[in-house]
Amino acid sequence: MNEILLGSSVLLLVVSVGILLYVRYGLVQYTTQLMYSLDAILAGDKEIDFGENKDTLNGKLQAKLCQLGEVMEQKAKENLRQRQQLETIIADISHQVKTPIASIRMYHNLLERKELEEKKREEFLAAVEHQVDKLEFFMKSMIRMSRLETGIVQVHPEKKAVYELIAQAVCDVALKAEQKKIDIVIDESIVSDKADGGELTAYFDTRWTAEAVFNILDNSVKYTQDGGKIVIFARKTDFYVRIGIKDSGRGIAEARIPMIFKRFYREPESANVEGVGIGLYLAREIVMRQKGFIEVHSKEGKGTTVFVNLPVERQ
Repeated sequence: MNEILLGSSVLLLVVSVGILLYVRYGLVQYTTQLMYSLDAILAGDKEIDFGENKDTLNGKLQAKLCQLGEVMEQKAKENLRQRQQLETIIADISHQVKTPIASIRMYHNLLERKELEEKKREEFLAAVEHQVDKLEFFMKSMIRMSRLETGIVQVHPEKKAVYELIAQAVCDVALKAEQKKIDIVIDESIVSDKADGGELTAYFDTRWTAEAVFNILDNSVKYTQDGGKIVIFARKTDFYVRIGIKDSGRGIAEARIPMIFKRFYREPESANVEGVGIGLYLAREIVMRQKGFIEVHSKEGKGTTVFVNLPVERQ
């Protein structure tokens, strides 16, 4: 009897040891495959077979690890993109600030000369003031851009008359247009609609949208030759009021049209034209935040038409 019990105990012990060894082998295999999967993900291996189609615990875990690797890769790409974008912005800001500062320093050195004629002194002082104005304009534009992008300033669209929006923007740009003898014409349909009491209305934030339209008008004035013409018109579609600003300027190459709304973008031929390349970027951001959009049609040598589309219903 004792021998039978002893034999059963030994057999049970052998079976238990065998089970433990089998479990240990399974754990080693599982851990090895898991480490292999992690090493492949960290190495960015795209070709490795993670066993995603296997309906096993290890296969399912490997599939999740693969998804995690893809998410981490996308995050890394996004972080790299943002870092590159930040470096570009810093470089652009540095370039925009460096030029007027260098000019101010040069004029300051000239003004220190005791033998300088009074007439020249007045010219240099005026030049310094102009450079300071450029710096001030740039800093104000940067502040507006920053406040808009970070959400510090919110747009509050309300139902308003489009004519009043256009009139305000035209009034703001009138002096610059007059200096270049550029004729700004508001289409008769807008004026007649107002006179008949059937005004075109849309949903927009008056203050910010007036700035967006002004930026577009200001750009048209800058790039239209002396004695040119700008026509402003508006039409209502099913979903938008479509404000068109058409100038007789030099136009834009088709390949460059997508680039003109980028921050600090300026065409190579525009070195002698005043500006910092933020106006159109701000205009698009303002309109988009109100569920509208801007489109541009242009041909080199034949002028440009910019359409500002504002929603006719509350979004």
